[in-house]
Amino acid sequence: NDTEDKTRLISLPEAAELYGLSHSYLKQLAHRGRLQAKKIGGVWLTTPNDVEAYIESRQKRGAFRKDLSKD
Repeated sequence: NDTEDKTRLISLPEAAELYGLSHSYLKQLAHRGRLQAKKIGGVWLTTPNDVEAYIESRQKRGAFRKDLSKD
């Protein structure tokens, strides 16, 4: 099943939709080297593994938006 292959290449818009992030935000991360991504033929590609690794690193730093709610 394609959706279970975490190493497959996906476009940033697809990654944004899968993980509830914005495409432009992911593009900024790719430009800054914060998100592992490759630009192939003018299209940025990443993998689900790389997006999840980025999200996990954000959670560890306490900067992820789910941690922003002040209870």
